[in-house]
Order: sequence, then C-alpha cells, then structure tokens
Amino acid sequence: MPEFSGYAHVAVTVTDHGASLPFYEKVFETAPVGELVTDDFDRKIFPAGEGQVFGVTQYVEKREGRFDPLVAGLDHVSFAVPTAADVARLQNRLADAGIAGDLVEAAYGTVLNIKDPDGNQIEFFAAAKSAE
Repeated sequence: MPEFSGYAHVAVTVTDHGASLPFYEKVFETAPVGELVTDDFDRKIFPAGEGQVFGVTQYVEKREGRFDPLVAGLDHVSFAVPTAADVARLQNRLADAGIAGDLVEAAYGTVLNIKDPDGNQIEFFAAAKSAE
C-alpha cells in the first residue's frame, strides 16, 4: 500500500461564487489565498491547516441540482479540531457570523455540521479522548 501523509486538498463545486465565497470567508476567516482559473472553471483556494487547502470551484458549464449526500459520491468534508471545547467555540463564532450549525456530542467525539449555500456538508470534528 502506498504511504499517504494526508489530504493535499479538497474542492467543492458551487453554483455561484458570489453567494459561496462570503460564506467560506466567514468559515476560514480569510479571503481566498489563491486561485486556479481555466477555460472550464474558476477555483478559489482557502488555507485549511497543516499545508492543506480547500477549493471552492465554479464551473463555466453548470448543471441543475443541489448537493445530496444520499446520491453516490462525496458525503461531506470533515476538518479536524483539537478539542470539543474548540468545536463549541467554533459553533459560537460561526453563529455570530450568521452561519447556523448542528452540534452533536457523542461517544466517538464532538461534531459541528454546517451547509454552504449549495448544500455541501462541512463538518468540524474533535475525536473523543480515550479513557486511560
């Protein structure tokens, strides 16, 4: 099996940068730090920690429909957060920025789920600390 050191990047497709970029600027607390523009698409790039990046892509050719995790393909993107308290602070910061999220505290960890304007599911996850 090849050795992987993690994900280099994740990219989501959006219908309108005008609606989606302000959302992601609130999530990442920064404007895009780069872009990749081709004849087919325009991708704005956000830093996602540990050298990883998150791309928000608008294609020239658009198809109707919203993201649906029940259709085969990507279910959600999850960002690691150090502690449950950090997830709770993130929920408060996003709520102050007008982004509602569902917080779940479970035996496996603490999860905050949000959706972007196209319904793409974004998760912030802090694993439960194992009992020692």
